[in-house]
Amino acid sequence: MKRLAEALAVCLLLASCAQVAKPAVVHIATTVSDPEHDEAVYPNGNVTDFYPNRTSPREVFFHKANGGEIDAACLNSNCSNMYLKISGSKVVPDGSYQLLQTDDPKVVMVREDKGGRTLGYLAKNTGGMRFFSDLQQAQAYEHQGDTARTVGKVVVGTLLIGALVVLVGAAAVADARANTVTTRCSSVGNSTTCTSN
Repeated sequence: MKRLAEALAVCLLLASCAQVAKPAVVHIATTVSDPEHDEAVYPNGNVTDFYPNRTSPREVFFHKANGGEIDAACLNSNCSNMYLKISGSKVVPDGSYQLLQTDDPKVVMVREDKGGRTLGYLAKNTGGMRFFSDLQQAQAYEHQGDTARTVGKVVVGTLLIGALVVLVGAAAVADARANTVTTRCSSVGNSTTCTSN
């Protein structure tokens, strides 16, 4: 379900139809032409239908007030793969697509609706999600900034290890001093006197 929500959010962003105002949500019972579902109606006239319901959707239809539509449906049990049909978008060409999760959780393959040809890849990193025409570009974007994050973690780790070494060394010196006996001897003529601390 989370994947469907994430993919739909990406699709809505790509289709330039993000919502700001809170919708009115209603539950619609099964009719002759439409199965039971939840419907969210936004003040601007946009409508989103969630099948079978809003909490665990398997298919989502987004209808823009100006006529554009997005249909997103799960292709497998956990919604990691989905079918997507878009029309009326200013950003994405009208058509049908498959969004297929790769073995890399941050990279999604975009294919033609019948699965015949790979069109590109959606990649996610801390800067958001972007579309790339080839896998190498998607992977480069996914890992963009990793070096700085890794260096930061190494520096913090090194500082912590350094502090730990200094603390252990100081404790060892203090322990060594506590277990030592200092003997002072002084000689006067033929006699030597020693005292211990």
